[in-house]
Parts: sequence; C-alpha cells; structure tokens
Amino acid sequence: MLNKTLFFLCTATALFACKKTDTVVPPADPIPYPVAALYQYNILPAATSSTITAFNNEHYVCLDTRVILKNKLLVFFPGTSATPSFYTGIIQKAAALGYHAIGLMYTNNSDLYVASASSPDNNQFGLCRSEIFNGIDVTAGVTVNTDNCIKNRLAKLLQYLQLQNPWQNWQQFLNGTADINWSKCLLGGHSQGGGHAAYIGKQVIVDRVIVFSSIDWNGLLNKSANWVTAAGLTPASKYYNFIHPADEIFNWNNARQQFTDAGIPGQPVNIDSVAAPYNSSHNLYTRAAPALAIIVPNHNITCLDLYTPKNGSGQLSSTFTAAWEYLLDK
Repeated sequence: MLNKTLFFLCTATALFACKKTDTVVPPADPIPYPVAALYQYNILPAATSSTITAFNNEHYVCLDTRVILKNKLLVFFPGTSATPSFYTGIIQKAAALGYHAIGLMYTNNSDLYVASASSPDNNQFGLCRSEIFNGIDVTAGVTVNTDNCIKNRLAKLLQYLQLQNPWQNWQQFLNGTADINWSKCLLGGHSQGGGHAAYIGKQVIVDRVIVFSSIDWNGLLNKSANWVTAAGLTPASKYYNFIHPADEIFNWNNARQQFTDAGIPGQPVNIDSVAAPYNSSHNLYTRAAPALAIIVPNHNITCLDLYTPKNGSGQLSSTFTAAWEYLLDK
C-alpha cells in the first residue's frame, strides 16, 4: 500500500500542475447590495497570514449567491500531495446547494503514512492527525506548528474573506476572531483529507462528515487506528463515506471493517444500481469506470475532477450528481 501511495505522490503533481480554475472576479467593495453570481477565489495561504510559510498552494473558495444560502460551511481537505484545485467539482456542487465552500490547502505530505501505516503504536495515526489539526507537538512523525496547522489556516482564511467581502458573511463561521464555529461546518475530504475530516469530527461537534476513499488502517497490526474506534463528539449518524471496491490504495475489506468500527450506519449500497436515498445508508460505493485510467483511478474516482464519470456533454454523470447531492444534503 505504501509503495502505491508514494507512486501517486510522485506523479499526481506533475499530471495536474497545469490545471487552472476560472475565477469570477467580484465587483469592487463596497457595493450597495449583494450581486447574484457565482464567486470563486484562489487565495494563497501566505496572503492570509505572513506566518503561514509552507504548503502555499492556493485555497479554492466558492460561493453561489444565486441560490438560497444555508449559512453553513463546507471545508474540503485534498488528498496527499494534492491541492484544492483538483476538487473544484465537489466544492462547486456544495456551493450550488447553498453552502459557503472552501477547499483548504494544508500540510498534506506523506509523513503521516510513513509514521503510522505500519507502526507498532496504534495511536500514531491519531497523534499525527492531531498535530496537523492543531499544531501542538505530540509526535516526531510529523512536523506542523500552530501557524501552519489546519485550525489556524482555516481561521486566517475566514478572516481574510470577511475583510475582502464583508457582505458575504464569512464571519458567521468564527466565534470571535480566531475560533472556528465548528457546529456550522460540514467537513469532507479525499484520501488523507478524508481521514482529517473524520478525525476532526471526533474532536469537535460538526454538522456532517463525508469521507471519500479513505481509511486509517494499521497494516502491521491489521486493524483500524485507535482513533477510529474511539468515542467522538460528532455522532456516527452524521458520518458518510463513498469508495470504490477496487480502490488501489485502501483495501475494500479493510475499509468495510473500518466503516463498522467507526459506527457509520447502513450496509454498503452501490449507487450504480440503487437510486437515492440509497436505503438511507451512509456507506456508498461505485463500480463505475473512471474518466481517466492512469494513476490509481479507482482511488480517485469518487471526487477528483479528472476522474469522476462524465456524460456525453462532459458534465458529471447523473449517477454521481445524485450521490454527491445525497452526501452533501440528505
């Protein structure tokens, strides 16, 4: 598993490096009233704070004021070595459903898996994720300080967005100036990012967690990481997951065991043959063919832009559209 992961790390950046996101430039503030439009921003983490010095690929932010806003925030975490620009489709879908939506750039190298995937200490996954989340030094497995941790990066981005576009009301997702209002957040992520979404949901109360193609499985001990089975603040009934049974990175049998260990409700349901609401299951899978057949395609199919199935017009397939809408907005 680790060799495959490292192969993905070494090749994914080269494949997607030239991918750009078209940005709608909003009217200059101040404006007399909110303009109904799709707003997209690509923002360097360093632009939000001079103390953020690493992993400086752009955050991707999307807000659609043409729809009724939910006043909830999607925070989406990319997979290992990926950037938010790889996942514009799922972030735009959230915006179309009324979410303020953010693809957050964070410290997402492979150190987490090198330290944890075959460790005799089954707490190592949780320790690494804790440090990446809050920047407090608890393990030699990763090195993330408080300036570069997920919590600070998200808080600084929200402060920046509120300053630049006060009428869009990004402040509602902060308690005061720096503390995240987690109860208004929906967390999602792919691969390593899916694990962060799930881990954070254990530490704070969030509105929902969506895990795309992700588990924390200790190959040496042949079981889920300890944090997966531990009690969490967000109920398991708020967790959803989506995976391909032929995932090249995460073994399907291990993944199914992990869903059980985490208490995610419902038997696995194939979205290709069962229509929404999928027997009310929170465990979804697909056997569809990825749109791109190179670099762990079955691992990437669930939410990576270039891999998600498309119709004849090049748009997301109706099957995946229905599944994403269910996962985001059941």
